[in-house]
Amino acid sequence: MGVFVLDWQNTMDDRHLIRELEGAAHRIEITSLGSKQIWHVWNIGADQKLILLHGGSGSWTHWVRNIRDLSNDFEVWALDIPGFGDSDLPPQAIDVDDLVPYVVEGLKEVGDGLKLNVMGFSFGGLLAGFVAAQAPDLISRLILVGVPALGLTGTPLSLRGIRPEMTELEVKSVYRHNLEVMMLADPNSIDEGTLELQKHNVERDRLKRRRIARGDALLKLQKDWRCPVHAIWGELDALYVGRLKQTKASLENCQLESFDVIPSAGHWVQYEAATEFNNCVEKIFKNIKLERS
Repeated sequence: MGVFVLDWQNTMDDRHLIRELEGAAHRIEITSLGSKQIWHVWNIGADQKLILLHGGSGSWTHWVRNIRDLSNDFEVWALDIPGFGDSDLPPQAIDVDDLVPYVVEGLKEVGDGLKLNVMGFSFGGLLAGFVAAQAPDLISRLILVGVPALGLTGTPLSLRGIRPEMTELEVKSVYRHNLEVMMLADPNSIDEGTLELQKHNVERDRLKRRRIARGDALLKLQKDWRCPVHAIWGELDALYVGRLKQTKASLENCQLESFDVIPSAGHWVQYEAATEFNNCVEKIFKNIKLERS
């Protein structure tokens, strides 16, 4: 297990890629404050660890098109955040702040005393922001990808829900609609593999009452961060269309070292524009090495 060669662009869809990634991964179970966490790990033994925290209603598969490239340079640890994927929902947890103690303990075990590079997408970035504020000694570098809770939430998106009486075709239509409205800028980027991935993740979302993401929690929390911060956004992120200048300005109270915008990509930027995103992350760490040399 470890580094492997697989070109996602040459696969039929993401289902094959997920199977390949699962086959190459170490699946590690950690018990944190009595609650089970599931991690998938690639390239064990690399010099640096990179922690991946997925978005809401997701799992480690939110990074399906990134792990191969990232694991060339890092020991990649992708968490199923508590309450999502295969990880337990902690007792009485209803929103991101309730998950922080569990994730902090998990990161302590993963890090084995070392500070960690943490990259969080959307809800996962919000979670990373809470962790960076409450346990700053755990994080060496924070990469935020399309994060919410910056006080810039506009008109609510017209997302649809699943009803018990719906047919399979109707359910699929709902998943496609929601992906088009919130997650991806180009409807042509959605195929059967995308829909299956989304369905499998949404069905395992047990943290249903999330509200903090709609507010401005990160505006306050960033004052307590003690690490360099990088940000990556899709140009057409449905949560921030036309407001990326304000978005960058909202991160003025942290040590923001870079703010990259990937053209023509939506909220789920690391999926829709995987090559550009992976190159962007590579550039961030390459520049760090140059600064240190």
